Amino acid sequence: MHKAILLGLLAAYATVPQGQVGGVWIRASQIGYLPGDRKIAILSADAPLSGKFSVGDFAADIGPDQGPWGPFQHNYRLDFTAQMKPGRYVVRFGEIGSLPLRIGEDVYEDVPRRLLDFVRLQRCGNNPVTGKQCHQKDAIDSETGERVGLVGGWHDAADRIKHMITTSYSVAALLLAGAEEEGRYGASFLKKIHPEADTLYVQIGDDRDHGLPFTLWHEDSVDYGWGPGGARPAWRATGKPQGPRYRNASTGLASLAGRCAAALAIAGDLDRARSLYTLAKKNPGCAQSVPVKAFYYYGERTYHDDLEWAAVELYRATKDRQYLEEAIRYAHLAHDESWMGKAWHGHYEYFPYVNLAHWRLYEFVDNDTKVKIATYYRKGLEEVRRRAEQNAYRLGTPLVWCSTNDVIAFATQAVLYEKMTSDRRYRGLAAEARDWIFGRNPWGVSFVCGVPEGGVASSKPHHLFYKLVNRLPVGGLVDGPVYGEINRALQHAPFGEDPYARFQSDLAVYHDDFNDFATNEPILDGTASLLLLLRLWQD
Repeated sequence: MHKAILLGLLAAYATVPQGQVGGVWIRASQIGYLPGDRKIAILSADAPLSGKFSVGDFAADIGPDQGPWGPFQHNYRLDFTAQMKPGRYVVRFGEIGSLPLRIGEDVYEDVPRRLLDFVRLQRCGNNPVTGKQCHQKDAIDSETGERVGLVGGWHDAADRIKHMITTSYSVAALLLAGAEEEGRYGASFLKKIHPEADTLYVQIGDDRDHGLPFTLWHEDSVDYGWGPGGARPAWRATGKPQGPRYRNASTGLASLAGRCAAALAIAGDLDRARSLYTLAKKNPGCAQSVPVKAFYYYGERTYHDDLEWAAVELYRATKDRQYLEEAIRYAHLAHDESWMGKAWHGHYEYFPYVNLAHWRLYEFVDNDTKVKIATYYRKGLEEVRRRAEQNAYRLGTPLVWCSTNDVIAFATQAVLYEKMTSDRRYRGLAAEARDWIFGRNPWGVSFVCGVPEGGVASSKPHHLFYKLVNRLPVGGLVDGPVYGEINRALQHAPFGEDPYARFQSDLAVYHDDFNDFATNEPILDGTASLLLLLRLWQD
């Protein structure tokens, strides 16, 4: 299929300089477009182009050259927003065509189900997809040596680790997206990680599971100090740096405790939510994941947004005015703190990437506070817009590790801003960010494993079910492209033959290869974020 896309001679009303070297490519969303969407495909080439393109019975000029970006010297924005007729189409420039796409109200209809398929596959303890049990001995407290009952939850990504940093957010996002069954499954596990008023676990297991031999989760034979396949450590959030070799930079518990409180308040467990909120207020600062073998960890550094989130969800559940007053105070402390506008940020530094608490709080505050909260959102959106307008893809998010999280967060914040203010100025840019995920990118690849069915999507992900039993974790959102510098720094094994070699550059690298965990590992929180975005867009 790729060969057909990448090769061909331009004809009809397309004109190309004589002696052109290289090819011409069209990238569009493989999922397709809602009738009212902004619809932009990208035409890229090694030499300047001119002429018209067509989408069904619609035709228009390819427009001005947008200049070089990444691997392409010449890029053109093919705007077919005016084509609103439902149907199946190909974007054509002479004999060059995009992958097939659809226009219709139902183009995203099947995507949420596939995203939830991945989340269910990630379940730890008793897995409904495989029918197998795993990690039934979880866990032993890393501080006290006592056994604690922490069976359940989700494996975070391709590994066996259970990260509460991402689990806490995923529970809330799933519930807000209407995924009740899966959200409540995760909420039942969040209760377990806070067994006492002053206790909260940030991680179960660690990166000792990364070594050979590779095994499926239910065959895990790693020795964490209690025998092969035995109990795993439950890393207690201590509020200070942890790690036997490499140490994180933890400063408190408020980020994790506040987010857990918000998730459990949404789930209706108000007693546990209140307890976690109290713990969060007593321990300002951030709880980070615990590295053991490798130097990288989830380095969250913001927490006022999580305190705001906890307070507003408790207010929504109880209508206790004290929670509302505290939520407003934390909202102004969190203000517009974000990665937006930056070319670079640390790994999970601004997690969960978008402050959902501002949206959840907005309807309950006075007009002056509404203006301030909307301004916090708008400032970040403007920063991304400013960067996006510098390239044909209108990509304004940094290509750091787990870049798809940033892309989805921007689109989500734009949708929420519109819901709050009725200001639609960022809707088109949000649609272009969403379309980047589903194939409107230099590689022409959907970053959701196996979605759409029959399309060109991540097919060799860094996931043990793919590696060991050739089972594609369909519906899992992968990390996505990163700067070349990051990819080189994180490479741990040779990549195989790269069918996308022509589309790599120092600016942006993506490999559909098991060995590239920096760009092709499916992630729990990103998948839940995409599910929430699609639900918000639908609403």
